[in-house]
Amino acid sequence: MDSEFLAGLGGDPADEQAAYVQHAEPAPASEVYDNLWIVENDRIWDLGPADVDTDADGIADSLTRPGPDGLTVYTDSDRDGQVDLITEVRKDGGFSSQRLDPSSGEWIATDSGRLG
Repeated sequence: MDSEFLAGLGGDPADEQAAYVQHAEPAPASEVYDNLWIVENDRIWDLGPADVDTDADGIADSLTRPGPDGLTVYTDSDRDGQVDLITEVRKDGGFSSQRLDPSSGEWIATDSGRLG
């Protein structure tokens, strides 16, 4: 994953004080998650609670973080708490999306273009 997607989370991902990172195994999928989280290398980043319902099912599944060049939307589309879709929208109207491949753990570019 490109560290640019973590830019709005409080600083440089390498900075220990940017956001508290806990080295831990994800909880079982049967548990209810209050916060969204994302894995980068061997770190788990707690992004905070979802506050946007992007699929209109009545359940908040995403959160948005502003950054210096636009905003990033982190989405948990399967309700397990782990972010599996990241969409970055730049100030110039360009956007790009990446989806987490659950079998490999790699982020795969899925879409890009221009809004408007």
